[in-house]
Amino acid sequence: MRASRATSVFASVPLALLCLDCFGQTSTPPFRSTCQNVGVATQEPLGDREGHMLSVGSYSCVSQGGFLDGAVTSGMNVWELDKGAGVAVTGNGVTRKPGQLILYVVTDGSYSLTMADGKVTGFTGIAKGVYKLATGPAAALSGKAYTARFRSIERGQFVIETTVD
Repeated sequence: MRASRATSVFASVPLALLCLDCFGQTSTPPFRSTCQNVGVATQEPLGDREGHMLSVGSYSCVSQGGFLDGAVTSGMNVWELDKGAGVAVTGNGVTRKPGQLILYVVTDGSYSLTMADGKVTGFTGIAKGVYKLATGPAAALSGKAYTARFRSIERGQFVIETTVD
C-alpha cells in the first residue's frame, strides 16, 4: 500500500470513534466497529515545508456486538499530517440505530504509519473524544469521554475499539 493511500484511509479514522462500550464497564471488552472511507480524503499541502499537509476525510462504520450491534456511523475528521504521522485537528460523527442516536466529537488523536521492509503496510493510532448527545438505550453516554484505538485491516478497512473513560 502506498503512503498516500494509507494516509487517505486513516484520515477518516477518528474517528469513527464513536464505537463505544456503552456502559463503560471495565470488565467488558471494548466496543468494536469496522469502518471504511467514503470517497477520497483530500490532502492539501500547507506550503510551509515538505510533507506538511491537512487531510479531510469522511468514513462509515458498522458496529459489531453489544447493544449497538448493527448500528451505522457516519463521520468526518481533519488531520494535520507531517511526513507520515498525523495529529487530529477535529472530527465528529453520528451513530444511528432504530431507537437511539449518538453524536460524538474528537478532541485529541494521533496516528502513525506501520512499515515492513521499508514499505507502508497500514496505520495505527489512538483518539479521545466526548459523547455530546445520546438517546434511547445509549442516553447514559451523554457527556462521557471515550478512548478509541484504531488500526488498518485488509481491503482498505480499519477497526476501531472504543472504551468509555
